[in-house]
Amino acid sequence: MHRATPRLSSFRAYVAGGSRALIDKIDDGKFMQEMAGGMMKAEYRDKIEAPQNYGFTSVVQAATKGADGMIDQCAEGFMMFLGGSRFLPKSGVMDDRRHRMWGAEEGDVGMYRLASDLMQLHLTKDGGFWSALTKSKLRLQLVDKDQQDGQQQGGASPSAHDVSGSATTGDGAGGQQSSKQMGQKPVYKKGVQNSKKYHDLNGDMTQQVNKEHQILQDDMDTAMQVVGGNVYLGGLVGKHQFCRVVTTCGPAKNVWARMD
Repeated sequence: MHRATPRLSSFRAYVAGGSRALIDKIDDGKFMQEMAGGMMKAEYRDKIEAPQNYGFTSVVQAATKGADGMIDQCAEGFMMFLGGSRFLPKSGVMDDRRHRMWGAEEGDVGMYRLASDLMQLHLTKDGGFWSALTKSKLRLQLVDKDQQDGQQQGGASPSAHDVSGSATTGDGAGGQQSSKQMGQKPVYKKGVQNSKKYHDLNGDMTQQVNKEHQILQDDMDTAMQVVGGNVYLGGLVGKHQFCRVVTTCGPAKNVWARMD
């Protein structure tokens, strides 16, 4: 029979148990995101790997600190210590009381940014709502493959040593992976400048940009099209006959109307 002394019990809890972490800051410039923060009193760590769910990523806001340099408000996380070693911490899920979207109804799903942005994607029983402040921009865009490739190759990339904190072997040993094709960068900034296929909604106007446009009624026959620099009203090019619109000032330059 093993004797569990208070000292032994405390030691086991210290090395084997998890802990709550106060997150100071995030380093998202690595192939595996890393965080820095404090756990127990006077226990501060950095370069702690913080895995993300595949297909989803987030970067919590840095901690706000008082005049004494101590954390006042911050995001929180839950730590695991691999093998019971206090020297092998891994960060679990993170949340932030400053910005969390709360008060949702049962079954709701939401994504959000900072509370000051009011940027939310909210799925409710009444439908889906993508919301933002009027000064913001909501864009749905298509980007060319070379734009994505340029984002992956451009700029300084993390080294191969950033995977699992050691040099990669390429054989999958110890969770290590080859550094060929590692990750991707956000494309929205480059797309905003160069994309010519997008739908924009902002505080002043709604804008659609593409090579051609088509608006169809549910009979799939009545339409408005923009093709080759001309505007066709009432039907579909190649299916109906059109004549140039004539106004009191003369023939329109590039507006045609359906005749059949």
